[in-house]
Amino acid sequence: MKLLTKLSAITLAAVLVGSAPIAASAEGKISYKFSGDESRKAGCAEGKITLGSVGSGEYELYWADDKKALDGFYEIAKLRSGESFSFSEHTLIPPDATKIIAVKGSKSVEKAEAVYDIPKSKRFKYKSSDALYTFMNYSDIHIDEAKNQFYKFSELHWQKALETAASRNADFIITAGDNATNAEGLGREFDKFLQILADSPFDNPVYEGSGNHELRTGALDAQKHTFVTATGLDGRRSTIDKGKTYFTVTEPKTGDLFIFMALEKRYNPDEGDEFTPEQLDWLEKLLKENYQKNKNIFLIQHALIEGYGAGDDEDGYYTVPLRTRYESTVRFRDIISKYPRLIWISGHTHIALRYGYNYSNMNDTSCHMLHDSSVCCPTTLNYSAHKLSYDAASDEETKDFTEGYYSQVFPDEVVFCGENLYHNKIYPASCYVMESCRTTAEKSPTAQTRDFALPKNADLLSFAERCVSLPKSLTYRGITESDKKALRELSERFLSEMYSFSSYDDYQALKKAYNNNADYKTLCKAYIRALPHSREGLTTIYFANTKKWAQPYAKLSSAKNSNGEQGEPLTKIGKDKDGNDLYSLELNANVYSTVVFTDGADDRQSEPQTIAAEKLYVLNSFDPSSPYYCYVREYEGKK
Repeated sequence: MKLLTKLSAITLAAVLVGSAPIAASAEGKISYKFSGDESRKAGCAEGKITLGSVGSGEYELYWADDKKALDGFYEIAKLRSGESFSFSEHTLIPPDATKIIAVKGSKSVEKAEAVYDIPKSKRFKYKSSDALYTFMNYSDIHIDEAKNQFYKFSELHWQKALETAASRNADFIITAGDNATNAEGLGREFDKFLQILADSPFDNPVYEGSGNHELRTGALDAQKHTFVTATGLDGRRSTIDKGKTYFTVTEPKTGDLFIFMALEKRYNPDEGDEFTPEQLDWLEKLLKENYQKNKNIFLIQHALIEGYGAGDDEDGYYTVPLRTRYESTVRFRDIISKYPRLIWISGHTHIALRYGYNYSNMNDTSCHMLHDSSVCCPTTLNYSAHKLSYDAASDEETKDFTEGYYSQVFPDEVVFCGENLYHNKIYPASCYVMESCRTTAEKSPTAQTRDFALPKNADLLSFAERCVSLPKSLTYRGITESDKKALRELSERFLSEMYSFSSYDDYQALKKAYNNNADYKTLCKAYIRALPHSREGLTTIYFANTKKWAQPYAKLSSAKNSNGEQGEPLTKIGKDKDGNDLYSLELNANVYSTVVFTDGADDRQSEPQTIAAEKLYVLNSFDPSSPYYCYVREYEGKK
């Protein structure tokens, strides 16, 4: 598919072969010739729209219902008399659309210059309200603490993406990788990623895929561990404990399966095999066991394949795809090609939706392939240099350029609507419809949900008062207004201090209950379910008092929390092997991520250090300046 063809979705007066008109407006002012293999299929927009004889000037064409333009959509096109606009393959006539209108100013059907009635046989057969569930799919969020020019609005864009998801009441969010840039440490950037999520109005689950930037700095095991613990994967402790960066999620109402793969080897996917045989065996087994079992299967895998499918960029603008000279790439491609109704969602190129590299099924020889743009910085085509440009959203004038998909799942259709996340508006030419994997229009059997079992008091009390206290009553009898107020305060404190768990299902469930002013019993259950996660961060750090301070203190902080201006006094526990007084401090690494050691008066202090469990911190004894350089060593026990 050459660039000219790919751009046909947005090019005026594009020529489409095999056009066969179905109907035209009564006034004859707008005509629509549907084309392609699915020209007679309901909900398929592929074809050419032509604006007939109208007044002078330019008109905006919109999808509309019987009264006005659909809310939350950009115009289809801006046309003058005699001009045309073409939709490409698998594009969508959106749910609720019954007409196309040409307007200037008012977007009402009554005041439109021209109206086209979409034939009933071509209208999408479901209303938006018929969706079984909805989700947002995002990619390349690129939280960047190094403040790279290309990623300067990454935090703002992630915030806007979450606000859009909340306004659409999406049941969950999936990401296709590169959640962080990993320029100055993955942990620090995920700290900010999770803080923004915690502070956002979105309170449903978030499931993150792993891309190539999660592996950027080379220490693979450490980076994989950071990704696993920061994201919570699917929110199940058993999955997290496995330490694998690939996992599955089952949609609870339908049994639909979401398979999250992960790049496993290196930062640049074009330099070698990216998937282990173990992961590909796992993928192959999942597809064999679940395909054609009356459920949709979505595959989330970050990197595109060279010359293959959506985002393939065969025109050579993108230079680091998965290369087919490597065995794992070929095997991955061969596996997915066997499942035509599988939906693979990728990212990686950031390429803006308007270029039409969004969808492919390789002329019906492979699965559905949907290519995402970027939340952080959609790329544009630099034609003269024949490369992608990353600076499209790098200044104040263009900071509103951020993209993703709003996805709706119907009984036997799946819809993806590409949109600008800053303005929460959908691009009509970037909306796609795909057949469901369901063999019938009936719902799949409801997936099993976990039963709630109240933990023993001892299990809860072991958390002590490190971060939160316990509700006064676990029987839900005789609850007073004071109890209710206390529980809300505890929940609010947990949500604030434990923001590093904001990607965990249990955290989001507590956030949802709190935001919805749930009754005491519901809020208490959500609170108790969330508590066990917080205990896992309890750890101890050690400090060698090489500066002979009368009383050393530790100032703890993170993206949201701090332990006060002075910090906490450390406890003397003996001497180290060099004869220095040895101090310790127990803390919760899920609440704090950075430590600064001081003399209590802040006259002298260390450089900020990342908190590392069970490590010994030693200040440079030769440098009298402040702040002091700090060494981090293995803790070998007190003398």
